Amino acid sequence: VPATNYIYTPLNQLKGGTIVNVYGVVKFFKPPYLSKGTDYCSVVTIVDQTNVKLTCLLFSGNYEALPIIYKNGDIVRFHRLKIQVYKKETQGITSSGFASLTFEGTLGAPIVPRTSSKYFNFTTEDHKMVEALRVWASTHMSPSWTLLKLCDVQPMQYFDLTCQLLGKAEVDGASFLLKVWDGTRTPFPSWRVLIQDLVLEGDLSHIHRLQNLTIDILVYDNHVHVARSLKVGSFLRIYSLHTKLQSMNSENQTMLSLEFHLHGGTSYGRGIRVLPESNSDVDQLKKDLESANLTANQHSDVICQSEPDDSFPNSVLLWRPGWNALIVASNSWAQAISSLLSLLSSKDL
Repeated sequence: VPATNYIYTPLNQLKGGTIVNVYGVVKFFKPPYLSKGTDYCSVVTIVDQTNVKLTCLLFSGNYEALPIIYKNGDIVRFHRLKIQVYKKETQGITSSGFASLTFEGTLGAPIVPRTSSKYFNFTTEDHKMVEALRVWASTHMSPSWTLLKLCDVQPMQYFDLTCQLLGKAEVDGASFLLKVWDGTRTPFPSWRVLIQDLVLEGDLSHIHRLQNLTIDILVYDNHVHVARSLKVGSFLRIYSLHTKLQSMNSENQTMLSLEFHLHGGTSYGRGIRVLPESNSDVDQLKKDLESANLTANQHSDVICQSEPDDSFPNSVLLWRPGWNALIVASNSWAQAISSLLSLLSSKDL
């Protein structure tokens, strides 16, 4: 649209009761979710060169009208943001005519605005603003430590995962199964949800071919309706995914497996977002998928509610936080090893 001379207010100069235009780097966000009413809501905390943070509560009846943010470090431009003071804290909220653009925050990446609007203003000055924020963020903001690959995850951890959806299935009214992969394999046996193949949506032969590299994720409560709408083959970013180590006992055998859960609610930014194929992280993911070793040896998967694998007959798998491997021991040695480890952990060594 024809260029308009917008004025952008630094975050350290905001005043309650005003409507402003601002730029900022995303420090924290919650993907859009259904509020208690009929609107979608997103919470975004931004920071700029003044080192002042601003938390924004954004509402819209249209999911796509909210900022299209994929990760911390993205850069946003908000037009017509209302500033108010609530409990002595300055915050931003949507006002009439609110609009947003989002840009990748990586230095050197193409500056392509993300927006659902057909018409928007973007000038040479805007280009300079984005570049300046990228340079500033590269030295003042640490990279997102929560974004991990499956080969790097540990038990009892919360992290963000970039992956491709291979299959999905309804488990019950409050949970939903997503089968995904990222081209790497977990360092621990992966847990499998026992379901009928007939109810699994996806290419079963392809899933079987990739079984050494896939994981099962159970999503709960408010995330179920999002999971149902996902298309098999799409690329996802799943936020605040939780890993849990589960023990399964059967006769002479104890197996430990790694479970993946996306709990209900939106605390800590929990949610799911579909990534476009033009996203740079998807570009890297595709390369990882293409180069994945499909024949790599995999730990024996543990099937939920089924008989354990017999790869380690009459044995026990031992694991403790901080270890990078599992110890396989015969039952006759397991008790002695466990006692010794407990003794060592009680010493100041």
